[in-house]
Amino acid sequence: MRQLADDVFQLPLTPRNGINAYLLGDTLVDAGLPPHGKRLAKQLAGKVQRHALTHAHGDHAGGSKNLVEALGVPFLVGAGDAEAARTGVPVTKLGAFGRATAGFPGLPVDGELREGDTVGDFVVLDTPGHSPGHISFWRERDRVLVAGDVFFNMNIFTTVPGLRQPFGPFTVDPELNRQSERKVIELEPSLLLLGHGPPVTDAAAKLREFAGRELR
Repeated sequence: MRQLADDVFQLPLTPRNGINAYLLGDTLVDAGLPPHGKRLAKQLAGKVQRHALTHAHGDHAGGSKNLVEALGVPFLVGAGDAEAARTGVPVTKLGAFGRATAGFPGLPVDGELREGDTVGDFVVLDTPGHSPGHISFWRERDRVLVAGDVFFNMNIFTTVPGLRQPFGPFTVDPELNRQSERKVIELEPSLLLLGHGPPVTDAAAKLREFAGRELR
């Protein structure tokens, strides 16, 4: 567990920051794949009061059932992804293949999050596109943003770091995701934390460069 800012910790779940979860105060954001949930529950026992998802895909929600059952904490999801979280069936463009590869153990949802809700010190932002109900978590006082898969900060095949579009086959609406990217870029975050890849420091400048390359 690596501290990145006041009450903000990265939990890399696979080598080279391939899959990340984050502890924001007493809120765990994302839980990786199914085996990660048990590991996180042991690591974070007594430290977590709630578990929230950026979005309902198996590499973020796969560990949620094991974690929630072990710790007995409420489970919070963006409203547009709540049904996928309950059923374990994500919305993708790939039909049965997408459901098989991105599916996960479903579980009851205790709260549906929407734009402007607060989770600890963070405000919820609606950032759909990669999934219908993708959300991000924003703390204005030090400009920390946890943005799930709005961007990737690595090539998932080579693991080379660098901002890029999220993996296309699992991005249900690429144009809507680009709108979410523009929304995020306008915030000028100082620290950007993503589901895949290392933390992005000096994020505002790197996002401007990304916009010039990808959003013209």
